[in-house]
Amino acid sequence: MFDSLVAAADGTCGAGAVGAWARVENAACARRLASTADVLAARRAADGSAEREQWCLDNWDAVAAEVAAAQNVSLGVASHQLMVAMALRERLPRVAEVFATGQISYRLVAAIVARTRLVQDREAHAQVDAALAAEVAGWGALSVAKAEKAIDGWVDRFDPAALRRTESSSRDRHLDVVADDHGSGLSCIEGKLYAHEAAALNQRVTEMARAVCDNDPRTIDQRRADAMGALGRGADRLACACGDPECSAAENGAPSATVVHVIAEERSLSDDTPVQLDGETPPRPVPDKPLRDMTIAEALAPTPPNGPAITNPAVVIGGGIMPAPLLAAKVATTATIRPLIHPGDAPPEPRYVPSRKLADFVRCRDLTCRFPGCDEPAYHCDIDHTIPYPVGPTCASNMACLCRKHT
Repeated sequence: MFDSLVAAADGTCGAGAVGAWARVENAACARRLASTADVLAARRAADGSAEREQWCLDNWDAVAAEVAAAQNVSLGVASHQLMVAMALRERLPRVAEVFATGQISYRLVAAIVARTRLVQDREAHAQVDAALAAEVAGWGALSVAKAEKAIDGWVDRFDPAALRRTESSSRDRHLDVVADDHGSGLSCIEGKLYAHEAAALNQRVTEMARAVCDNDPRTIDQRRADAMGALGRGADRLACACGDPECSAAENGAPSATVVHVIAEERSLSDDTPVQLDGETPPRPVPDKPLRDMTIAEALAPTPPNGPAITNPAVVIGGGIMPAPLLAAKVATTATIRPLIHPGDAPPEPRYVPSRKLADFVRCRDLTCRFPGCDEPAYHCDIDHTIPYPVGPTCASNMACLCRKHT
């Protein structure tokens, strides 16, 4: 089958070749997932497998790490692929057969796995699998939302209680903090809470935002965002930013035990670039020539900066970068500053456990777990000797940060 698909694309051009290669890609993906499931099946069949299921790094994690390294993808991506592969093998064998012919894509297969996972009855499993296998080849042009509705229709026919309703929505609650990838020094928060707790949170940040004085330069949205940050630090109120030492709301709330590690150059801590971080967005300057005389690039160009950047940004371990003006204005005045010393040509330390100075350097150098594709922050990792101690010295060049799943 695979050879015939390749032959169909050879010597052709246009949409026909595109379609043939798309089927080749789908069929290859199906075989890759089947091989992934084979690896897990072999691991579970090995001697001592049952005992390993109780380990911190169980069979699933071990196979996911192995597959992630083989494909050069993250552990999360590999684990999701393994979940889809096992669902095809154990719950949806008929759909897996259609997938193997290249008629449907991985995107559609993943949607089928997700939307049918709440089906519990064995007979309903078989009925849903057979119905979807008969229909799914014609769904390639459907949008994600339409495909999900079509899948839900078959699930509802054979097992009405399995559709995602209140209980499944409750299990889907989450809170994600995603570092901005544009170097702005900001992050996005997205999540799903119980309605009563979301209402309480909304009321709490609004109360904190309104507790500052009228001279605070921030907008209400900016104060609400800063109130969330204050809650994250364990504070019970938002400090007013009016700058008046006599302001009754100027003091910060209770301190927090939460620690966030930021790496910065010394001169970045005192960056004096003029920035306007609070208040309404200032109007754009009046252009030198009328809009009708501008090129498209000139009309859409951002507001020019106040001057060239002279300091490097900071790096948040486990997050993104933080521009120096933002660091100096919002972090440096309240942060605990600890110098980071490069070991240079210093001799190895005469012990197994590195000193705090050396450990800090290794963590700030590595930033995350050194295993390929792993983003676990360095301060959640162990510092391991690459060449085992005592043969391998306790020095920066022989040490690396590895999380507990990859040690």
